[in-house]
Amino acid sequence: MTSFARTPEKIVHTLRWLPLVTAIAAVTTAAPFAWDKHFGTFLLLIFIYLPAVALVSIGLCIWAGVERKSPRARSIVISLVVMLTLACGTFWALPLAKDEVRFLAWSLSHDDAMREFADRDSVMLDWESWGMAGMENDAYLVSNPSDNLTQDGGASKWLRHVGSSCEIVASKRMRRGIYIVTTYDCPLR
Repeated sequence: MTSFARTPEKIVHTLRWLPLVTAIAAVTTAAPFAWDKHFGTFLLLIFIYLPAVALVSIGLCIWAGVERKSPRARSIVISLVVMLTLACGTFWALPLAKDEVRFLAWSLSHDDAMREFADRDSVMLDWESWGMAGMENDAYLVSNPSDNLTQDGGASKWLRHVGSSCEIVASKRMRRGIYIVTTYDCPLR
């Protein structure tokens, strides 16, 4: 009996790695744009990042169309969906969690500063600022030992104690007695 070695049929490359690479690229490129609120970052987002994402999406759609009868088409379509989902998800989720992540990192290395300001109403740190041409927002990390900054009348009482006539447009409690407050066009310092 004679045996013949089988020659492999056409080997099909399925591009299983493409969705993972696309996911990593989407999160890594979207995160800096979602983190920063400066006007220059906004301009880079509008004029460079979003057109690049649109071109990559169009390229993946064309590639999926060309490969529509191949097993590779599935990986290409999954990559497109993953890229768009993760980029949009990063722009949605990162700004919501940014202050908490920054505060956690800051508080781990600045325990002495938190103890120093723990017993008085004060501005601890300039947290963040954004805007342009007279429309600036300034955020500050502040201490409020009575822990009532977000309650009715608490903000105006706190502002009197620190000697400011600014209006607080937003406040977020980080932990007991520590808040991030935002003013519009009126610096606290």
